[in-house]
Amino acid sequence: MPPSPPPGGYLHWSRDAAVGLFAVLPLWLVYEGARLLLSPEERNGAEHLLLQQIHRLGPYGHLALSLAFGLLIAGAARSLIRRRVPWMRVAAVIVLEGAVYALLLGPLSSAMATSAMRVLAAVPAGSCLASDLVGALGAGIFEELVFRLGLLPGLAWLGLQALRGWSLPRWLAGVFAVVGSAIVFSWFHHACGQPYEQGVFLYRVMAGILLGVLMWFRGIGVCVYTHTLYDLWFYLTVADAS
Repeated sequence: MPPSPPPGGYLHWSRDAAVGLFAVLPLWLVYEGARLLLSPEERNGAEHLLLQQIHRLGPYGHLALSLAFGLLIAGAARSLIRRRVPWMRVAAVIVLEGAVYALLLGPLSSAMATSAMRVLAAVPAGSCLASDLVGALGAGIFEELVFRLGLLPGLAWLGLQALRGWSLPRWLAGVFAVVGSAIVFSWFHHACGQPYEQGVFLYRVMAGILLGVLMWFRGIGVCVYTHTLYDLWFYLTVADAS
């Protein structure tokens, strides 16, 4: 008798942390290869932030992180095999779902921001296309890792602690986490050296809210591919035309 299929379906599996990890892993490998071949000096601001924290651990910090990452990959692979999750098929659909959301992210963010002011372009003049494309890959991976996978759950936890004893609905913690992480996400770009423009800041807040909602309901894999494919589309079309 053939083994019974694992419980759930695409909507269930695509939110699984192990599936999301293996869905994003090829994208990370492409990013590292493209960065080394096309633009070795290019690193996303969120990646710089992570590397700074790793360096504080001392000379063996990077080795310890690499070992921890290897164990995480092994544990995720064992989990997928044990549960017989068809992760390759799920990952392929995650990429397609992320592509659909990527096409919607820009128009939706603009529509949400135009109630305050007209959104301005955020690409510095004279930027190198190779660096932009490598930067787009890094942004999709590391900014989602820091702001959606790391900061958003942390803010949600803080929100739940603040709501404890006030008899307020728990969903307010989710709203606080999504909006708070979006504001920090937008501010971080200007903290890394980009000139502050109110329209650009507001646009990124709206984009961060949409990505936060995706993270909350669809998981890290869909969120990373949405961000990455949107950035690639932007640099290949909008930025090139400006």
